[in-house]
Amino acid sequence: MSTEATPSESTAFHRWVKATTLGWLLGFVLVVVFSIASDQIGGGAQFIVGVGMGGGVGFMQARVVGEWVEPTRRWIWATTIGMGLPFLLWDLSVAVGIKAFFSLPLCGVAGSLLVGVLQGMLLRLRLNRTSWWIPVSLVGWGLPAAGIALGESGLLSGPGVLVSVGAMFLGGAVLGAVTGKALLWLPQRSAV
Repeated sequence: MSTEATPSESTAFHRWVKATTLGWLLGFVLVVVFSIASDQIGGGAQFIVGVGMGGGVGFMQARVVGEWVEPTRRWIWATTIGMGLPFLLWDLSVAVGIKAFFSLPLCGVAGSLLVGVLQGMLLRLRLNRTSWWIPVSLVGWGLPAAGIALGESGLLSGPGVLVSVGAMFLGGAVLGAVTGKALLWLPQRSAV
């Protein structure tokens, strides 16, 4: 059995990676815009990071996910809520006086699991083995988060900055490659 991708699979994979990469970059733009707006009203909330990144990625992925999920706006909501909720819970814990150390990577990992669950529920209607989508989502979102955490930890000193910046800007390509391969690997459900 050949493991080579067919031309249509290769095209679908490249479209997915491109959409996810652009969504990741759009997410950065949304985070900046939301942060500026939040600062104008005395904010400083961390949920802006999760909602911005989830919204950007979800919006761009929705442009190509129509083969597996309809209506695609549900994909946008699943990604935005899934990534935003852990950051929002952290903000709420601080608001009620629970002192917690903020960790972008931990919120990102929690968000990736929730995104995996929510997106997996949407994919389940058209694909089999969607329980695999949860660890796929964890790896896809988690690798950039790990790169950012490693870079910011100071363990790599000088090169750490490059690792962190690289993970921030190349994270969408990593997320797209990991989840794109999984979309092609998950088998279609048989027509009833």
